[in-house]
Amino acid sequence: MRAWEDRTIEERNLLNPAFCAVILWFLAKGYHTEANALSEPQNQIPITLAFVGSSFVLRGQTRRALPTTTRTSLPSWVTEHPLQRSAVAKGVEVLRPYVREAIMVGAQQGILGLAGGATLMSELSAKRRINKYLRQATPEVQECASRAEFVGRWLMKSGTPSTVLSLLGMQA
Repeated sequence: MRAWEDRTIEERNLLNPAFCAVILWFLAKGYHTEANALSEPQNQIPITLAFVGSSFVLRGQTRRALPTTTRTSLPSWVTEHPLQRSAVAKGVEVLRPYVREAIMVGAQQGILGLAGGATLMSELSAKRRINKYLRQATPEVQECASRAEFVGRWLMKSGTPSTVLSLLGMQA
């Protein structure tokens, strides 16, 4: 990871660790919400899917191509959007250091929790701070948060992390 002062303006604005931690908070929240609705015992997002979810949300073109309902399956979406599929896979690699940094910052700031080193959860005690941040944010930031929550729910319904990775042409 490059030093902060060596990062481009775009990196500082679009991939700063605080913003990415908020995106991860919404991914984890959506995953948790959907898991509870389906009475799934595993209700925390696997860290692998946090990287995948970030790739779906942080790239504007992919975010805008997402379905509007979780009834659209990931296999159907992948079939209809082959270019987005490859962009998500590439995005996981490109975003890896930024997502790692966001996880650390989120955990240090008390908005993200790590369970057993393999899953991520949104700390509900941070909800007021997150909502305050969103009220002051731009519409695009608000859209990213909303879509992140959706993607968390969608990924929960899409199967195991290895299934999701396979559908995206990646290996576990």
